[in-house]
Amino acid sequence: MKVTRRHVLRGIGGFTLALPFLPSLLTGSEAKAAPMGPIRRFIGMRMDHGGLGSANMYPDDSLLTEQMDYAGHTIRRGDLALGDVSGTARLSNVLSAAGDKWTAALAGKMNLLRGLDLPFYIAHHRGGTLGNYGDSDDQQREYIPTCDQVLAWSDKFYGDLSTILQRSVVIGSDSMSWGHTVPSDPNSPVEPLHAENSSLSLFDQLYRDPGNQMEQRKPIVDLVLEDYKRLRDGNRRLSSLDRQRLDAHIAKLDEIQRRLGVSLSCDGVTRPTEDSADLQRDNFLHNVPKHIQFWSLMNDVIVAALSCDTTRIITLRTGDMWGEGGATGWFHETPLEWHQEVAHKWYQGDRQQILAESNQRFFEHLFIDLVSKLDGVQEADGSTLLDSCLAFWTQESGVHTHDPIDFPIITAGGAAGWLKTGQYIDYRNRGVVAHNGQDANDSGEVTHVGLLYNQFLGTVMQAMGLSPADYEVESGGGYGYHWEETRDWYAGYQKYPSSVTSVRGQVLPFLKA
Repeated sequence: MKVTRRHVLRGIGGFTLALPFLPSLLTGSEAKAAPMGPIRRFIGMRMDHGGLGSANMYPDDSLLTEQMDYAGHTIRRGDLALGDVSGTARLSNVLSAAGDKWTAALAGKMNLLRGLDLPFYIAHHRGGTLGNYGDSDDQQREYIPTCDQVLAWSDKFYGDLSTILQRSVVIGSDSMSWGHTVPSDPNSPVEPLHAENSSLSLFDQLYRDPGNQMEQRKPIVDLVLEDYKRLRDGNRRLSSLDRQRLDAHIAKLDEIQRRLGVSLSCDGVTRPTEDSADLQRDNFLHNVPKHIQFWSLMNDVIVAALSCDTTRIITLRTGDMWGEGGATGWFHETPLEWHQEVAHKWYQGDRQQILAESNQRFFEHLFIDLVSKLDGVQEADGSTLLDSCLAFWTQESGVHTHDPIDFPIITAGGAAGWLKTGQYIDYRNRGVVAHNGQDANDSGEVTHVGLLYNQFLGTVMQAMGLSPADYEVESGGGYGYHWEETRDWYAGYQKYPSSVTSVRGQVLPFLKA
């Protein structure tokens, strides 16, 4: 796929629905004009499990050349400095890639963060990476939309929908992103969004030939509006659950109608001849070259869509793949059952090597492949497409599988100048030990508590142009709920003082440009 025009956007008013449906019909409010600002784009990625040892994930502490006191302890930072080993750019065993793609200039647009935690045990979870901690294998907690869905329905993030065919795109394993069935109704149920694994189907959702625009037609919602009002508001037998179902159905019709009215002017994009879904049909589970090709096809569609401004939100999760031999992992040829025999035995040396190899390939052939392609698309003002983005990759767990202590996070893009980049930042409190390295299943890995992951997600939301009032579910809480762990066996039990919990609504230090 070739994007031959580097700046391909031309704002066209498109089609305006006669019915500004749910905000006015359900709440009586009127649509508000959104403040205009620079276009920003959000990409959130996560790999399942975790369990990456510090020696495999992080560079040497000698890079951390500056420090400051914050939240009751000392935090540190330094500049990202790539090493070179026979043409491979390298920060660590996992964070390494071919030097012709991961250049010093690209590293200057990235950040590596460590020392961000959840203060409660969460075990396996789906939406927790983006702030919905409800869908967990541990205790059930309140469900809220993931932060990407707050962005997707924010008139500050999407000030202009005239080119947007999909407010958000979910790729890979299911249950990464969660949203209200009726986005404008905070009392409607929160459900996971469908994930797409066909690059060709995704392309067809995100690109439309400018020469084949849809003719204007009477809005779909208008055709059923009177019947809808009569049924919803006039039928006493209609249960509250059925009313929610009816509202969700009409909301989906409204969004479909909006997309039908989008007009595009984005040429030079050729429809792919290969489909990632075809690769999964034969000899895929342990075939690393096919995994690499799969994500390359997906990345090409992502770049085309962001270039054409048909979406600005991408979320991606890679989980276990299931076949006759049980679960296996992405980017690795091991015949071992991945979930129990690899991820849950992360502390064994040979399993740690497998995890490191798998994650290194994810980093090079998915993350670096995508951000380098984004950085190769030139905008009219001389910046690149990556410069408008905040892309990040993290894990389901921290150093210890299941425990959300010391999440590794690497970011790319400056969020249209909002973020300072080119840094390695360590938020840990090295005076407070979490895991002491003496348990049977920890391979001697000592961990320390740090700042809260809620603070990272809140920082992301502000980088995307929102204010705390637009996204906080708890005042001063960053993004997502905060719970204190009540079980004393948890490594983070009672180790997050008020000096840490009280700053979780602030922007993380060192990151604001």
